[in-house]
Amino acid sequence: MNTQLALQFPLDDGYTLGDYVGDVTGRLESARGIAVVTGGAGSGKSHLLQGLCQAGRASGTAIYIPSLHDHAPAILDGLERFEVICLDDIDRVLGDKTLDNKALDNRAWEEALFHLVNICLHQDLKLVMASSEPVGALNIVLPDLASRLKAAYLFPVRLPDDAGKLEIIRRKARRRGFEMSEDVCRFILSRAPRDMHHIAYLVERLDAETLRRQKKVTIPFVKEALGL
Repeated sequence: MNTQLALQFPLDDGYTLGDYVGDVTGRLESARGIAVVTGGAGSGKSHLLQGLCQAGRASGTAIYIPSLHDHAPAILDGLERFEVICLDDIDRVLGDKTLDNKALDNRAWEEALFHLVNICLHQDLKLVMASSEPVGALNIVLPDLASRLKAAYLFPVRLPDDAGKLEIIRRKARRRGFEMSEDVCRFILSRAPRDMHHIAYLVERLDAETLRRQKKVTIPFVKEALGL
């Protein structure tokens, strides 16, 4: 595999392990071998994988590949060149299923992933995958792959509650160099769509507006800057 592949999937600078709110980061970071992070949309799976990749690149080599269903199984060839391998959305390419009204036969994906899992185990590499469904619900056709994934370290994550979302907003703002009071954070949470991708986008906009206007972040400022 061409090592330039890593450059094709840039990481979001805001997705670091330090920005993640939850108790899974330490255990996931220290886990060796094969791990699977499971949880619904907005639970922070992609955040964790990108954070692991950021940390892996700081001390060695790492790659993050999102949206596996947009690629062919051959994208997994040669990934053993990396010490940390993070694969998102594996549930989209495993098992016989119907997706977007098309019947999918994912045997080629399952065989390619089984091969990669075996190489990572043999070479003591870190392979972390994310799935929206629990491993036991993936309906994997290849029995040996199903067995490997069920034996992996499993890390279920949940959608953050309101307290968690408030802390995420504060951490993202602090990382960008400005502070937001709890009242301002609660105002944003009460007025904006509650998915974390959109909230992260609003924090980015506030960062740009505070730099442009040189003003403190208050509720009136947030109303004006974000139209909330």
